[in-house]
Order: sequence, then structure tokens, then C-alpha cells
Amino acid sequence: MGDFERFISVNAEADVSRLLLSCARWPSIDDPFLAGFDSKELAVNTIQARRRLKDKVPEWYEISSLVYPTALGSEQCSSTVTARYKANLAKRILGEVPGRIADLTGGLGVDCWAFSTVASEVLYNERDPRLVAAVKHNYSELGIRNVRYSDQEITSGSVSSVLGSFNPDIIFLDPARRSSDGNKVFLLEDCSPDVLSILPSLLASSRHLLLKLSPMADISMVVERLNNTYEQRDWVREIHVVACGGECKELLVWIDREWKGDYSITCREDGGSLSFGGREIRLSKPALPESANFKYIFEPGKSITKAGVLNILCERFDLVKLARFTQLLSFRDFFSRDEAQKRLGPLCGMGKLFEVEEVLKMGKAAFRDVSKRYPKSEVSARNIPMSSDELRARLGAKSGEDAHIFGVKVETPFESANFLLVCHRI
Repeated sequence: MGDFERFISVNAEADVSRLLLSCARWPSIDDPFLAGFDSKELAVNTIQARRRLKDKVPEWYEISSLVYPTALGSEQCSSTVTARYKANLAKRILGEVPGRIADLTGGLGVDCWAFSTVASEVLYNERDPRLVAAVKHNYSELGIRNVRYSDQEITSGSVSSVLGSFNPDIIFLDPARRSSDGNKVFLLEDCSPDVLSILPSLLASSRHLLLKLSPMADISMVVERLNNTYEQRDWVREIHVVACGGECKELLVWIDREWKGDYSITCREDGGSLSFGGREIRLSKPALPESANFKYIFEPGKSITKAGVLNILCERFDLVKLARFTQLLSFRDFFSRDEAQKRLGPLCGMGKLFEVEEVLKMGKAAFRDVSKRYPKSEVSARNIPMSSDELRARLGAKSGEDAHIFGVKVETPFESANFLLVCHRI
């Protein structure tokens, strides 16, 4: 273990501000990959990045010799879970024979690290030379040997130059989603590089293109822009919505130059996975309840909600939406708890199931009654004219396990009204 690595390990939990006051203690860097780095800046960024990566990419955190030259890199990089998901998708695209993958926006290198496990060779390109140097060092420490390196900016005129003799089977692109003033952006043309402007160059170099986009991006708009910006081509083949830990992390788009047909949507969340075909997406319609008398409520996870496939779930599992724009589902009929769980088995890990104890029409009397009997409860507002925080304040509820109270709009053939649903999580 060298002096620099030892310093990082010893000060893993130290106050960085205090460390900066003791410059004499900063070690020098003796790795040729990292020549030219300021040791103080590299040490500070590495210590801070490792704290972010401890849970995000634990395999890297365990290796104290890895370095991270920018603070933003560890914030924006993929987690192990999402990187491996992309690698498995790439493996399916490649088929039985491992091929070549070009990662043209390499960043910290987590995705490229995952790709290297399923491809025969990977091209890592990153316009920031500091990241390129750090990734060369890190991959050497990780024992990765099947990667080429490039440090060019991606434009419509530079794609062929970046690839050179590297003929990729898949090109991966994760455009930077921050504007020049540091604000987050999610429209394709606002990202860097602008995917729409370089799409012809990318597809001229590879049949398959895999894009990682902002989870805030509108799926139907993304598909429309990618399919119709240059030609009336339906080359968007699959959309993947990846969520974990209760948060939608990534929107992945697989573009196939030779594809002609509808696109499918796959939702992946905490071990669960469901796919939806193009015909289902086009023809599904909302199913609404006959009454507000519910026994169970299913709250879809983030991936399902983002994908906008609740109408399809209604058809597949004989469910109903509580209202056209209320993102909660219930059964058409009454079942036992065991039967309800069995019927929703394919949705395991992709949402929460609640048993409804009481259904009360929203009003002053209901607020007083519920707040008195369930003072320590979780509270969620869905499609009503108040936020969850406002509803919680109205109920005077503090977080606890008395119940989970949903304030919801319900639409039936006979009425449209707001209700309080007092539930318990199954």
C-alpha cells in the first residue's frame, strides 16, 4: 500500500475541511497514470466520492487504491445494480457471441466496468482527460484488461474518429443532463451530446444504440422524437424503466436500426420485472370501480408509475383504477388475503399491497374521527386538491404504525368524490 492509498484509508471518515488545514501531511502521487494531478485535490475528491460509493458501488469502495478526480462523477455515475442491469441487457442484444461495446460517455467508468464483463472488448471514451487517467488507473487495479481508451468530445462529425478501427456491435450513450449553468435538464436536445443531432452518425456506425436518459423524461415524447426526427422509422425497440430503493433511477432506450414495429416497455424494480407489448400499450383503457367499497389497495412502485402502464395492469390482473388519474388500484371482486397476494404474485417487489379497514367520505367529521383514532399514521394524498403534507397537517398525524391513510379521489358510475381510506400494509 502506497502513501497516497494509506492516507485515503486512514482518513476515510475524516472531516475534509480539517484535512485541508494540514497541507504538510498530504502525500505525493507516484502512479504514472495520475501524473499531473494535484494530490490535495485528488485526495479530497477521492475521500468524498468513496463516501457516496459505499452503498452505491460497494465493490469499488472496498478497494482503497481507486481514485476519483471529480466530485460530480460519483454523484452522476450508475450504481452496481443499474450498471449490471444495462450489462445484462447488452448481453441479450449481443446474443450468444460476446461482441464489442463502445461507451462514448464513459464518466467514472461504472457502466463500462459492467460492460467489460459481457463483451469481448469495450471502448471507453470520455472528454475529460482527468477521468480518463483515473479510469485507466482504476481498471488496472480492478484487473480489467479488455478496454480501449479515448478522450474525444462526441459530435456528429467526431463519431467515426472516436471509433476508429473499433467496430462496435452496441454504442452506449449517457448524455450529461446538466446545462452550462449547472441546472438539471431532461429534453434530448438540451443534453450533451445532443442525441438527436448525432443519431444518424451513431446508427451509421452500429446497428444497436443503447441510451441512458433522465428518469424525468417523458417516454412517449422520447419515442416520438427518436423515431421521427429524421425519417418515419420505428427503430425504438425497447424502453426499460429501472427503479430501486423507492426511486426511479434510469430510463433506458434500445434503438435497433433494423427494427420495424412497436416498442415494448419493461419495468424493473427491486428484483421484480414486467414487460408490456406495443399492442397493449396502444389499446389499453382505464377500468374504473363500480363502488367505493374496497378491500385491498395496490400502490404501484416507481417504475410502473413512470411507465404509465396502470391500464394494462387492470386488464392483466382484473384490477380497477380508483379514478382515471388516481394512481392506485384495487380488485374488481372481494378475495381473501391469501388469494389477493397470490393474484398479485407477478407484481412482487414492484409495489405495496394494503388491506382497507375503513372507507370514509372526506369531510370535517371524517377528519376529526380519523385524527382521533389514528394519531400516528403514514399519510398519502392521491389526486385530491391538497398535498400529502397538507393532508397530514389536516389530520394532525405524526409518523407511526397506527395505519396508512390515503386521501384519494374515487370515480364510479354513480359519483366522483374524495375519500379517506384507512389501511394497513400487508
